[in-house]
Amino acid sequence: MIKEHLPQQEKSDFRHSLLRYVQSRWEVLFFLTVYILLTLQVLFFYSDMQSISSLHGAIAAFAAFESYIVDRLSYVTTPAILLPLLCLLVLKGKPKWTRRYCDILGVYVVVRMVIQFVGLNILVFDAVTERFLLITQLLFFLPYSLLVWGWIYWRFDSIAISRNRPLFRLDCEHNPPRPLDYFVASFSSVLSATINAIKGNSARARILILGHGFLIYDVMGLTLSRAVALVQSR
Repeated sequence: MIKEHLPQQEKSDFRHSLLRYVQSRWEVLFFLTVYILLTLQVLFFYSDMQSISSLHGAIAAFAAFESYIVDRLSYVTTPAILLPLLCLLVLKGKPKWTRRYCDILGVYVVVRMVIQFVGLNILVFDAVTERFLLITQLLFFLPYSLLVWGWIYWRFDSIAISRNRPLFRLDCEHNPPRPLDYFVASFSSVLSATINAIKGNSARARILILGHGFLIYDVMGLTLSRAVALVQSR
């Protein structure tokens, strides 16, 4: 009986250790995930652009920016992003620079989200690009943007809660909400006609939710329009 009990106890201890590890490093895992999604989106776009000879106007400017990211900037951003994140994964404690680094990285992924969003809207009006290019871009951008919006909600609200002035009200059981609750609220916007899982307590919070809703509905509209175009072309 004792021998049978030991493996079960070891499994239970391992699960608890793994859970504590994820809870303490969830933000690092978040940034690794969104960076992988962003990199895949850019690489797929870059590879498709190589097969198109004639680019013009806004799409040419966006293609030039993506080419610059792959050919030049990635040699700086990749080690600058991945090396500190990997260090944070293996270190037992949190260095003093962790919070500031994560905030800087958060600003970076938000700016890239805006740029990619503008690029997607350019692609839908361009007749030169391949029909499936926009679909593949949307498949990477949608989870990327939903994850980023979950982080935006959490970061703004965590600062406000520390000042005893929470920005958002979430439809969840925990008070204050867990980081996971903000991501659930963000992803639930895809499944609902309105963003009901999170509500703003101030004008600034409601503006953030409005911006989130605009981006998601625009992306869903782009997906639907390109899907209809693909069906009609057959």
